[in-house]
Amino acid sequence: MRKIFPILILTYVAYLVFTTSCANPGMPTGGPKDSIPPNVIKTGPEFNAINFDGSEISLTFNEFVVVDKLREALVVSPPLKERPMIRTKSKTLIIDLGDSLQQNTTYSLDFKSAIVDNNEQNPLEDFRFAFSTGADFDSLMIGGYVKNAKNLEPVEGAVVMMHATDKLEAFKDTFPNYIATTDEDGFYVISNIAAGEYRLYALVDEDNSLTYNQPLERIAFLDTLISPQDLNLPNYQTDTISGDTISIKTKRRNALETPFFLMLFDEEFFDQYIDSYSRDQANLINLYFTETLSDSFRFELLKPEPTNEDWSYIEFNPTRDSLMIWLTDTVLSHTDSLLMDVSYLVADSLNNLVLKHDTLEFNYTKPEDTSKKRRKKKEEEEEPEPMPHISFKQNTKSSGFDVYRNIKLEAPEPLKTFDWSAVHLYQQVDTLEEELEFEMWQDSFSIRKFYIQYPWEFMETYRLFIDSAAAYNYDGHPTNELNKRFTIQEEGYYAKIILQLNGINDHGIVQLLDNSDKEKVLQQIGIDKDGEIEFPYLKPDKYKIRLIIDRNNNGRWDTGNIDEDIQPEQVMYYNKVLKLRSNFEVRETWNLPLIQYEKELIDEDKPKEDAKNKSKKSQRSSSSNFQRSPF
Repeated sequence: MRKIFPILILTYVAYLVFTTSCANPGMPTGGPKDSIPPNVIKTGPEFNAINFDGSEISLTFNEFVVVDKLREALVVSPPLKERPMIRTKSKTLIIDLGDSLQQNTTYSLDFKSAIVDNNEQNPLEDFRFAFSTGADFDSLMIGGYVKNAKNLEPVEGAVVMMHATDKLEAFKDTFPNYIATTDEDGFYVISNIAAGEYRLYALVDEDNSLTYNQPLERIAFLDTLISPQDLNLPNYQTDTISGDTISIKTKRRNALETPFFLMLFDEEFFDQYIDSYSRDQANLINLYFTETLSDSFRFELLKPEPTNEDWSYIEFNPTRDSLMIWLTDTVLSHTDSLLMDVSYLVADSLNNLVLKHDTLEFNYTKPEDTSKKRRKKKEEEEEPEPMPHISFKQNTKSSGFDVYRNIKLEAPEPLKTFDWSAVHLYQQVDTLEEELEFEMWQDSFSIRKFYIQYPWEFMETYRLFIDSAAAYNYDGHPTNELNKRFTIQEEGYYAKIILQLNGINDHGIVQLLDNSDKEKVLQQIGIDKDGEIEFPYLKPDKYKIRLIIDRNNNGRWDTGNIDEDIQPEQVMYYNKVLKLRSNFEVRETWNLPLIQYEKELIDEDKPKEDAKNKSKKSQRSSSSNFQRSPF
């Protein structure tokens, strides 16, 4: 008994230690994060099968997958009349293609990267599957990029289409033979094409009709027929099922000997109508149109009838698609309701220009004065309200006014009279002021705007003075006195770009742009031969340079027209973002290629790119020859 008792105690202690350690709470450590995409382990039919006579494609994976984005991403080429039905059963994805498959045709299913695993959403990159309904399997392909013709930015989500016809305008009313969509880099591949010659187009398909049937859809086209290429296109039968993780997208891009570039543009389409109109001010009517107004534009006041001919003044914006009608007759400006007939040219159903009349009503109600008024004693006579005054706006600033800039004066409304002799300009000379002679003119678009020009000197101080009552509006209200002192910017503040251009063989426009996504045009210079151009008086900042090949020498970029077989005018970018410092001169030489599709701007001040982005950029560069036209 004495021997058994110690044994029982030791057994009990061991039990306590075991159960306590097992009950100790803690978080499981787990394994490494899953970063491997799902793999295809079985297909029905097999990859690149022939004589397929079914209607369903089944893909079985090594794990559960999520296909929520597949319904929008899946591209079947040649395109089907109806969208395929998509469902999953356990680890198998089933694609029901319906009963519209053509005989003796090779079909390609592009899943993009829409298939992801259920755990970590790892995508199966650039997955494609192909089969044939006949005894032959087509394996030809083409690929390339879709770019915005005006700024060379890649276009994502564009539909690239091939038509087996020599008719240039085929995609306006016929269904394509093959299709693909572009990725975030504007890259596309159309595979499993039958031998032949095709028209190649790109379209931002707003109504998913696979036809160019809306004038506001952006389009691109090649103006020559193309033949698909016989290349060894990487496929998933050898590269995915076998476990090879090398990017199929990279292989496909590198396989392209001659990428086809499609430059996307908006055709000019005349769709004129009144977009909006308003009368937010008693003496001002605003009209906004969708297109530039022609000289045939007219307006007539129906009610009340004007008592004199000079009852209004019209002020167009520079693009003539909006205007302001100023009521210079005070009787009309004080009338609450006006009825007006507006006539302008529109395009009819046959695209002929006809005159259209719109009757518009303009109402204005003077807002109530809600400001609190001071109470006055009954015996106190009320003083008359002071006459309202109007004030000029001007663009000078106390220091740092640009040496190349003109003074701009702007009245808030048209002036009935303006005594220009009441405008004075002085220069500070020691402790005295010297009055200057200067040039002054009225804006050609607006009678409310005036400009003063003088050859300013760096760091000198000037004073602009305009007498009170120098001008009056049509209500008889005078202008206030204007007295503004300003100093010109110092010479050392500015920078300069001197650019030597070589390879010019046509009319061109060199544009200096700000370094923003909007790429605002700051200066532009027309050229027609090799030589040196200069952009002076630049603020310390970053700049881009763009060249437009101005075929018709009209001083602006022109879009394309498919009916007339006209491509948009070519655009090129200098490959550097130029950073300028004060008192700094940059000299650059630009040797122009025959044609350029890439927009690789080097900006040394940007943070270093991560390895993934570097890899993506190197893939794009290695797959393309940007120095010559592929067609």
